[in-house]
Amino acid sequence: MVDKFAELISFLGQNLIQGIFISVLLILSIRAAFKDKIEISLSAQIIRWIIVIYAFGAIVSTILLMAFEHSKEYAFLDRATGPYWWAYFLMLFSNSLLPLILLNKKIGEKLMVLLFIALVMNLGWLVESFVIHITSVHQDFSDETYNPYLPNTRETRILIRGFILGVLSLITGNVLKKWKLSQIDT
Repeated sequence: MVDKFAELISFLGQNLIQGIFISVLLILSIRAAFKDKIEISLSAQIIRWIIVIYAFGAIVSTILLMAFEHSKEYAFLDRATGPYWWAYFLMLFSNSLLPLILLNKKIGEKLMVLLFIALVMNLGWLVESFVIHITSVHQDFSDETYNPYLPNTRETRILIRGFILGVLSLITGNVLKKWKLSQIDT
C-alpha cells in the first residue's frame, strides 16, 4: 500500500509538477498580453492548489516510507542517510516543504511567488534525479540495460505537459468565472 501511494505521488509529479513552471509562465504572459480580458486569477489558484496538494502528498509519502516496510525499489534510508544526504534533504525541502508557503493567502495570490516556487520545485526534481542516479552508481545498483539520458525528448515532453496544463487551467478558470457570473445573474 505504501509503495502504491509513493508511485501515485511520483506519477503526479512526473505528469503535473515537472512542467508546472511553464503553466505559470503562460498565465503571466496571458496577463501581460490581454490585461483584464482573460481571467487569470482562478487559473493561478488552480495551479497553486495543484502544487499544495502535491506537496502534502509528498510529505505523507515520505512519512509513510519512513514508518513502514517498503520495497527496496525506493531505497529511502540509503538516500536519506548516505553520503549524498544533503542533496536528498535539499530535494525534500524544495518539493515538499517550500510549496506550503502558498497556503498563506496573501503570498499564494502573487504570481511571481508562484513562479518562483514552481521553478524551485523543478530544481528539486533535478536534485532528486541527481540523488537517485549518483547513489545508484555510487552503490553499484545500476544495471547493464541502463539507457542513456535523452535530454531533448524528456525536456520537450515536460514543456508540452506544462503548456497543456496552463491552457487547461486558463480554460477552466474562465469557464468557472462565466459560470459564477451566470449564477449571479439568475
